[in-house]
Order: sequence, then structure tokens, then C-alpha cells
Amino acid sequence: MYTIIDRSSTSAIVLYNDQFFKVSDNGNETLIFKCDENGSVAFLVEIGGGRGLTLDEVLEDFPRWCWGL
Repeated sequence: MYTIIDRSSTSAIVLYNDQFFKVSDNGNETLIFKCDENGSVAFLVEIGGGRGLTLDEVLEDFPRWCWGL
């Protein structure tokens, strides 16, 4: 189970498995990064998402788009 904590038109903060994630859509791809509870990303290494995906698509089935979690 996951919870969308905050959302804008291009990004969201998600709580999943007791960890926070930032989902960011730049218009070409939507990527997932680990973050803190405020959405601050420490390392810009994506842990999910992909090209051609929208923010809505990733948020509809967040676990599907996370790699190895």
C-alpha cells in the first residue's frame, strides 16, 4: 500500500514501505527518487519510472514502476 503525501502538476511525494519517494515528470519521462518527508532528494539516482510515462500513470500503480523495492 502507498500514500500520496503531496502533489503538484509535475511532481508528487509518495510514502511506500515506510520510505518517502519523489515522483517527477519533466514532460518526457517520469522518474522516482528516494527523498525525505519534505521531498528533498539527496541523490539524483532514479529508482523507478521511465520514458513516455506520465505522473498520473506512475501514481496509479506506484509499486509497478519501482525497481527492486
